Amino acid sequence: MGNIIRLDQHTTNLIAAGEVIERASSVVKELVENSIDAKSSTINISLTDSGLKEIIVSDNGTGMDAVDAKLALEPHATSKISKPNDLFNITTLGFRGEALPSIVAVSNFKLKTCAEGTRGLMIVLKGGEIISEAVVAHPHGTEISVRNLFFNTPARLQNLKSESLELSYIIDYVNKMALANPDIAFKLTNNDKTILKTYGSGNLLEVISNIYGADIAKNMLEIEGRDGYFHISGFSSNISCSRSTRNSITIIVNGRVVRNNNIINAVCEAYKNLFTVGRYPIGVINIEVDTSLVDVNVHPAKLEVRFSNEEGLIKLIIETITNLLSKTDLSVDLGDQLKNVFEVEVDTKPEIKKVASYIDDYNKEIFTSKLPSKDDEEIDDDVLLKEPLKEIVKENYSQKQYTFTRFDEEEEKEQDNKSRLPKLDYIGQLFGTYLLTQGGEFFYLIDQHAANERVNYEKILKNLKNDDVTTYELLIPIKLVFTSNEAILIEDKLSEIRRLGITLEEFGGGTYTVREIPYWIRKGNEKEYVEEIIFQIINNRKQEKYQFLDSLAKSLACKKSVKANEYLGRDEVDYIINELSNCENPFTCPHGRPVIVKFSKYEIEKWFKRIV
Repeated sequence: MGNIIRLDQHTTNLIAAGEVIERASSVVKELVENSIDAKSSTINISLTDSGLKEIIVSDNGTGMDAVDAKLALEPHATSKISKPNDLFNITTLGFRGEALPSIVAVSNFKLKTCAEGTRGLMIVLKGGEIISEAVVAHPHGTEISVRNLFFNTPARLQNLKSESLELSYIIDYVNKMALANPDIAFKLTNNDKTILKTYGSGNLLEVISNIYGADIAKNMLEIEGRDGYFHISGFSSNISCSRSTRNSITIIVNGRVVRNNNIINAVCEAYKNLFTVGRYPIGVINIEVDTSLVDVNVHPAKLEVRFSNEEGLIKLIIETITNLLSKTDLSVDLGDQLKNVFEVEVDTKPEIKKVASYIDDYNKEIFTSKLPSKDDEEIDDDVLLKEPLKEIVKENYSQKQYTFTRFDEEEEKEQDNKSRLPKLDYIGQLFGTYLLTQGGEFFYLIDQHAANERVNYEKILKNLKNDDVTTYELLIPIKLVFTSNEAILIEDKLSEIRRLGITLEEFGGGTYTVREIPYWIRKGNEKEYVEEIIFQIINNRKQEKYQFLDSLAKSLACKKSVKANEYLGRDEVDYIINELSNCENPFTCPHGRPVIVKFSKYEIEKWFKRIV
């Protein structure tokens, strides 16, 4: 008896602070969210020593009168909800009434506030205890100062990171809140140095420019999509802009910045095969949904949300971004990139050098905007070659183990109408690796291996995914020899092998004969293709069907494509160029490397001083 006691208020506030206030960025988050809920149009965040010494957040919001100001410092006192059902219709960023009491419990806290038609009030507290109250002159709005955070919780204080790391957390949060609220003017300073300033114009692209720079902003693509449940909007980068982490994908739900790995994965899925491994797009995805279909009361920091019909949302995001990218010219325009480099080298103006110093390598890759659609401009009838190559017949070509898959005239005509490249006239070959071409007002360089790989990948994947496999019987069966353990795996995967159109017969001792293969496998490469397919199947452990077929197509395309440092004949070059024009994505290889880069005639003439 008597072992259970009711904790005092100060102790419960310290416990709540441990859940809600993890570091200085947590304080900034809670105070900024309160300012937004107070309908502020201007929010200033001033830090001293990255917030470890002092954090001041001031706004021009509704402010509070004396009664509300004192009540706001008590646990679970809030103006955001009033009854249990309100939890299922949250329209504000805060709603639990935990933030201010938690901050007050672990800091030296000062509140100044003034509501319309009232006198200003100042309240000073230390570790949750009121030190003083006073009537003061204060403009309309609220200012909160938090000093010596965690002074009375030494374990938490010792676990804080370095000033630079703590500052990075705050900057990341404020950046995301600015992206979520382009109609609010944010200013963030540390030790009187301005780090971020936005102007509250409501222009999201302007905020993106303020955060990531003008080069990133002009390479952003506007997205818009909706279904019966969700409306998504915002911007996502073309493939010139990427980051090494997914942190630059900002997800906003009804104005709230949230974490949701499934949604971020959906954004990345839309860029599949457009980036090299380990690179991710930059994006700001606004999701509007009925508040009854989203649960924000999941995590103490209110960062995680759960959706009704999340599968529908993921499908909408993937389809919207994929469709947008499919209509965009993603070829690399090197003119602007070299222009930046040239100006930095020859111009001695300090402001140019200063700007250049802030440009990351991946921000220098400038891509053009989308090509005109058929609605904007009539497409030249001669954009693509009308007669398909039936065979590569020259003897010196037939000896090379590269894939130049045939396709019928009907397929070609269908693809003619959706080419994402202009008609390209072949000029020559550079270093045995790059094809030099001209199209319209641009000079193009094409990586021959990446281009042939893209062509082969799309053709192979299309055939692998086709359930109605057309096969033919080999006049002379192929003999394949495997080890005993490989033979066991083959027996286990025999049905999968047959579904791809390959008929195997066991000959004994780990030897198999191949009597029937898919029609799309090029003559002369039967053994290499069949062997590669079988090895891929028996070594596949975890991949789902589509992932496996995609990996298989990549492997076959890479190994069977023309390599660098190979000098090609004109027929081979014409095949690669014209088949590239037929690709759904002619701009990157299956692994995300660029296929084609270009220089404008205007930029070239500037280099030679024909244009001043």
